[in-house]
Amino acid sequence: MRRYLGPRLAAIEGRLDSLAEQVSALRADPLELERAMRSRWLQRVDVTDHNRGGHQPAFADFDSHAVSAAQCVDPVYLEWYRRLLPGWFEDCVARTDGGDAWERRGGVFGAPAPLFNRKAWEWAYIAEMASQAVGSRRSGRALGFGVGNEPLPALFASWGMDVVATDQSTESGADWAETGELMGGLDGLSRPHLLSPEELARRVAIRTVDMNALPEDLGAFDLIWSSCSIEHLGSPELGLRFVAESCRLLRPGGVAVHTTELELTRRETTADHGHCAVYRIEDLQEFAGRMLHDGYQISLNTTVCMDTPQDRWIDLGQAEAKLADLAHLRVVIGDSVTTSFGLLVRKPV
Repeated sequence: MRRYLGPRLAAIEGRLDSLAEQVSALRADPLELERAMRSRWLQRVDVTDHNRGGHQPAFADFDSHAVSAAQCVDPVYLEWYRRLLPGWFEDCVARTDGGDAWERRGGVFGAPAPLFNRKAWEWAYIAEMASQAVGSRRSGRALGFGVGNEPLPALFASWGMDVVATDQSTESGADWAETGELMGGLDGLSRPHLLSPEELARRVAIRTVDMNALPEDLGAFDLIWSSCSIEHLGSPELGLRFVAESCRLLRPGGVAVHTTELELTRRETTADHGHCAVYRIEDLQEFAGRMLHDGYQISLNTTVCMDTPQDRWIDLGQAEAKLADLAHLRVVIGDSVTTSFGLLVRKPV
């Protein structure tokens, strides 16, 4: 027994010693530890079902789709980025010695990290889908939910639309107020590079609205939007219920454009992290089926690209991260790896 077990126990002991040395090395080198953590999260990503039978989405595709690094260097995206976030855009240009420098440096791989920002993509996606839906008319009424201090109300007002910009109350949104993400009135929505403060005040009305209890007097709209709000309504079911109920406010031909979280790990049930739900493709497909049954138009492209280093970069969401970010497209929330997904619904004419 000793002759049989002795060598095997010795081998196990050797492996444990080796693992202990590796752990010690990781603890001694924060960068190696961070690389190991990012690698572990990346290994949990499984987009097999997302990509089954699909195709890589282009930024301007008029459908529901996820963000990708390739979209973040699309000329249409770059133009929205410049208009919506001029300070960020100028910083990117400064980092690359010219506006077309990322093409000269190898396209996606040579672009500066701030371009690959999922919040910027969400705003640009909403703007592009709205632009295609409104077309040359560039008028009508728009309704935004959970707008915080984003640039979209000013953008849509600059088109000549009458905008109702809503957010939750100061009492219920205290946490968002602390981070500067709760709507702070017209001053927070002001974007003088898009339109004057006087025109903003004429075109944009602000209002407190509970997204789980929509008021009866909101009216009818040509455009409804929200940016990463529906996952914060208390449960996955409440978020999708809000989208369905708010679509009843659309005029014929109107569109609703929402961005939310898309789960990239395999799960049997939808992740509900308390402060944030992360939707599986099964949830979105079931929702699309219900909306089609109710007479709305919706098309899902659930393909998630993992082709570039930026697509595979996992943002740990930690302030103490040491490695220079390549992108902010895939993010760890709780025990989920998530990315941004745009949800587009149209009410037929």
